[in-house]
Amino acid sequence: MARLAIESSTSTRIVLAGRELLYFGGCGYLGLAHHPRVLAALAQGAARLGVSAGASRETTGNCVLYDQLERELALRFHCPSALLTPEGYTANFVAAQVLAREHTLALIDERSHASVFDAARAAGLRIEIWPHHDLAALERLTREHGRQAVVACDGVQPSRGEIAPLRAMAELCGASEAALWVDDCHGVGVVGPSGRGSLEHEGVSGERVLLTATLSKALGCYGGFVAGPQRWIDAAREHSAAYIGSTPPPPPIAAAALVALELAFDDGRRLAALRSNCALLRTGFHALGLPTPRAELPVFAFALPHPEAMGALHEHLLAQGVFAPHVRYLGSPSGGNFRIVVNAEHTGAEIERLIHGLASGLGRELA
Repeated sequence: MARLAIESSTSTRIVLAGRELLYFGGCGYLGLAHHPRVLAALAQGAARLGVSAGASRETTGNCVLYDQLERELALRFHCPSALLTPEGYTANFVAAQVLAREHTLALIDERSHASVFDAARAAGLRIEIWPHHDLAALERLTREHGRQAVVACDGVQPSRGEIAPLRAMAELCGASEAALWVDDCHGVGVVGPSGRGSLEHEGVSGERVLLTATLSKALGCYGGFVAGPQRWIDAAREHSAAYIGSTPPPPPIAAAALVALELAFDDGRRLAALRSNCALLRTGFHALGLPTPRAELPVFAFALPHPEAMGALHEHLLAQGVFAPHVRYLGSPSGGNFRIVVNAEHTGAEIERLIHGLASGLGRELA
């Protein structure tokens, strides 16, 4: 699939080359990027504080919206403190620089996002890779390295449809006094009883747990954050070059994110709509014999035996006015894969349209 040039968009539609298409891509799981209240907050924030902070927050670039957003992030994710970063990638660099002050080794799940590896390497942590979700291997490593180690993983593997076994990992870390670093960019807003992410889903918290995540996926805004014990957040503000030396997200984005947090977590309706839509698409995928993720996850990824068949299916769906991305991304098969995403704003009729388009394109009958 060629790089897109989207001309306009909503939560469920895009315009490409002048043509409107039903859209099942991206990571806007709660459909908040186009919400009227989020857009109004963005406009008001720009009128109040302009487009750019213009400097590091630790010089002249701070504003009340950033402080308020950090307080809300800590509150929403049940952490003592939180720190805003330019985006999710940078959040991992900040986390690694803080953790490297107390630890020397990063034990990284082999399927972790590239930013986790890049961050650990840049912070000077020695890296040892452990097999994906292999708790027996992790137990051996944590027993061997003890408190010098940081255990790192993604909370959610969206294209594999997996949630990390964080409770068991936290127990291993506790027994060895290792730290646990969870990149939860795809879990925040999606998994857990109230959508607060994989840590909530697994019932994990504590003084040796550090969370990194993004505002750009389920929350529909931009920026990242690090959340965890006060000592680590204080150390980041004092010592992390990735934080100190960067300009924060634009102030209007912070204003929008404050509203997005309220919409995401205050009444649960968006999460309920997302899970209902996930269930409907799972039923359709089951009927077509296609693989499905964990019930809570909105990313439906699959590959066909031949790249030509995937290209043909992509074109078939386009002809029917449906955009279902055939992508090549970090860690995907050499021929790429379909990464179909349902969000809280899709209607049942739109999801049925996708299912029937897949059925006709694959030459399969719906059960």
